[in-house]
Amino acid sequence: MNYRRKVSTYLAGLGVAVAFAVLPRVAMSQGTTPGYSSDAAAGASTSQRVDDATLQRVAKAYVAVRHITDDTRTRIARTQDNAEQRQIASQAEAQKLSIVKQEGIDPQQYNKVLMMVQNDPGLQQKFLSYVNATGGV
Repeated sequence: MNYRRKVSTYLAGLGVAVAFAVLPRVAMSQGTTPGYSSDAAAGASTSQRVDDATLQRVAKAYVAVRHITDDTRTRIARTQDNAEQRQIASQAEAQKLSIVKQEGIDPQQYNKVLMMVQNDPGLQQKFLSYVNATGGV
């Protein structure tokens, strides 16, 4: 697979992660609205920067969160039981939250960094290199 196609595939996956507002239940429980809030949109500005250590931690968490998301989709597709589907989704959200926190990242910071990556081509390349180094893409 050529590099351009690989990056396009990665960006599509990143867009899905941001679109799902990665940790929506946490955001709701903390009184914020999931998705693109005004704070998150302001954080996506190219005038803000993220240090390499934070970007590496977000990349590591992103790879693990993406694996959980893929596994969750597969598990949900295998059952027609709505209660079981909700339980699977709930467990997945708890796992995602745990992974992000294990990396020392606040869920809002995680989402903010992903939005910055999505809007900054230079940051995308650096992030992709960290994702690849972590075993993603």
